[in-house]
Amino acid sequence: MPPFYELAVARFVRASLSPPSSPSSSTSHENSRWAIAVTFSSASGSLLYQITGSRTDYALAAPASVTLSSPSRSSPPPKSSSTTSSQEGIPSGYRYASKVQIGFADSELLHSLHSTLAAIPIVHGDPAWGTREWVMQGVEALRKVEGLFVEKHVSVQWIKEKLGEK
Repeated sequence: MPPFYELAVARFVRASLSPPSSPSSSTSHENSRWAIAVTFSSASGSLLYQITGSRTDYALAAPASVTLSSPSRSSPPPKSSSTTSSQEGIPSGYRYASKVQIGFADSELLHSLHSTLAAIPIVHGDPAWGTREWVMQGVEALRKVEGLFVEKHVSVQWIKEKLGEK
């Protein structure tokens, strides 16, 4: 039997914002981005699927291999723009904040996951559409792919609660 990898929604917040444990505007739709992560192991990292850009020019980024390490609650976020994205694949100007597991992917079906997410239409110019909407459309599409398992209770509200957003 092939290994199964964790499917998760990862949250990134603007690097200039205060740490997530303090009250701030970091929970705002404008100040955070969501992505879909396939986690292989804590040692080997994750494959990150995301849209990049702004409301006028969103595009699907190439899947990026990243290490999503837990943010330190005691250290302040980086202030310099040169340190806001410590590794390639993390959205520029953002830092990793948290992730929530939403399901599992059969390792032999990662190509199906990739093609499913690549087929999601990207909306331009709609102020109500962004990374959260793309992720949720991805979650719904992944539910329909045989060999990929997304928990039934996963919803935008559930994800927001688990990620510490309001």
